[in-house]
Amino acid sequence: MAANPRAAAVAALVRQEQDGFSNLVLDAELRRQKLEGRDKAFAGAIFYTVLEHQGTLDFILEQFLPKGLARLDPQVREILRAALAQARYMQVPVSAAVNEAVKLTRTFKKASASGLVNAVLRKACNYDLETARFRNETQRLMVLGSAGQDVAEFLRTHYPEEALGILTHTADGGCTSLRANCLKMDAAALCEKLLESGVKSAQPGLVPGSVLAKFEGSPAEHPLFKEGCFHVEGQASQLAALCVEAKPGDTVIDLCAAPGGKTLLLAEEMQGQGALYSCDVAEHRVGLIRSAVERMGFAHVTALCNDATRPNPKLPAADRILVDAPCSGLGILAKKPDIRYKTLEKARHDELLATQSSILDTAAALLKAGGRLVYSTCTIDPAENEEQVAAFLARHPEFRVVRPAVAFPDGMTVGEHGALSVPTRTGMDGFFLCAMQKTQ
Repeated sequence: MAANPRAAAVAALVRQEQDGFSNLVLDAELRRQKLEGRDKAFAGAIFYTVLEHQGTLDFILEQFLPKGLARLDPQVREILRAALAQARYMQVPVSAAVNEAVKLTRTFKKASASGLVNAVLRKACNYDLETARFRNETQRLMVLGSAGQDVAEFLRTHYPEEALGILTHTADGGCTSLRANCLKMDAAALCEKLLESGVKSAQPGLVPGSVLAKFEGSPAEHPLFKEGCFHVEGQASQLAALCVEAKPGDTVIDLCAAPGGKTLLLAEEMQGQGALYSCDVAEHRVGLIRSAVERMGFAHVTALCNDATRPNPKLPAADRILVDAPCSGLGILAKKPDIRYKTLEKARHDELLATQSSILDTAAALLKAGGRLVYSTCTIDPAENEEQVAAFLARHPEFRVVRPAVAFPDGMTVGEHGALSVPTRTGMDGFFLCAMQKTQ
């Protein structure tokens, strides 16, 4: 099969149907087909556009498939989705999207489906969603917001007025969120240097020290990235690390650190003085932390494999601890479209809550009297956020919630058990954080 970006995207989407991690599935297929430059970027754009808008695409295609999408061969199903995504969301002319899709039926040895692909797409590409009739509000959210039933129902329950806005939110205004390395330059200087280098746009973000930029290619290929002048990290994520308020000379633990963005910010705040322990439960993810630390040139960071649900005598008592806990990810639907279709099973949710609870108990034992603990998640689920903090405080009366000195962006909802960023209110990712102080 001759390598081409559309074929690579379809092949990756077929593999993704088998429930892989989307980024790993795509990377493997791009390497296999040896795509570079614009072809690589185009294949990636098709792949993620299909995942992000799959609910909408499937609803439209089903209007013209009497037997439904599920009855089709996976390759034909993904050819249809990929072509409709190009025509509807990627400014590819309908004729080109349809013609290339028909060619792909031969590429994937499904030529017998070429007539069906041609006929369905010519109708689907011109379908007007305004004419659609939905069974109920959940189906409307699933189609217009491209989400699975569980996620749509969660948002209907907890954020009824904002549900569709959350599903259609564009993360960080469609820009890449960066963190300037304050040891080398501030955000204003980074913006200036990025613009001088030909980056399309760069401006300070909502969080102090953050930058929102638009790159032609990958930010990781930029010389300033390789020189350690910035790292890529969402604005809300940066805010959580800033609330730790790490200082030079502190002993700091980042308990759930991979891939390492918050660790880098903490290291910068510490200015190379003190000890920073950056932990993750998976050894290969600890490798990501080490690579990031090495690129930035930080010498006082120890990256280690550690199960945060259990005590580890190798970890010292700490002045400050960050627990960016594993969570459902319901605040970052724009960045991780496969989360949109997750099934929110009660047993799995209860297990997740128990894991978060155990990690918080581990952190409580490691923290020195008078120390600061910051708990954060990238979800907007109250059970994982405010309710988790309330349960922790009931178990640990030696802790109290404190308000960090960091300025919160407009739209943050601040309550007695922490601060919440909802995408429709702040323009940032959905995120929760709570700073707590341990009594002397």
